[in-house]
Amino acid sequence: MTPTSDLREELRELLDEEIPLGGTEADTAFTDAQLNRMLNQAPNIYAAAAEGWRRKAAKIQKRLGDIVSYQTGAEQYERVDLSKALAASLKMAETFDGMADKTGSSSTGSFMFQVKRPEVF
Repeated sequence: MTPTSDLREELRELLDEEIPLGGTEADTAFTDAQLNRMLNQAPNIYAAAAEGWRRKAAKIQKRLGDIVSYQTGAEQYERVDLSKALAASLKMAETFDGMADKTGSSSTGSFMFQVKRPEVF
């Protein structure tokens, strides 16, 4: 798929990534170049979104084991439970994989008769 600014914007939305007001692409999890590579390698935008969520999950997995909460004197700090964030990211990847399959990019045939190619490992 050929990346365009509209496709990158749509992909950012599907990945729940926003460029902050007054910010740049560097303020997000993915640069435009990274989004372009995902779009180039994907048969449709949903497949690109699934790959993006898998990459987000990989980034989260690296951080598992970080401190969840700690207290210093009267101050207490708490972090998000990364295992829940990891599970949510993988669930989003699974959801977009299903949407990518439904677009018919991996199947051939007509509207009346459609044959889905088997997955070969």
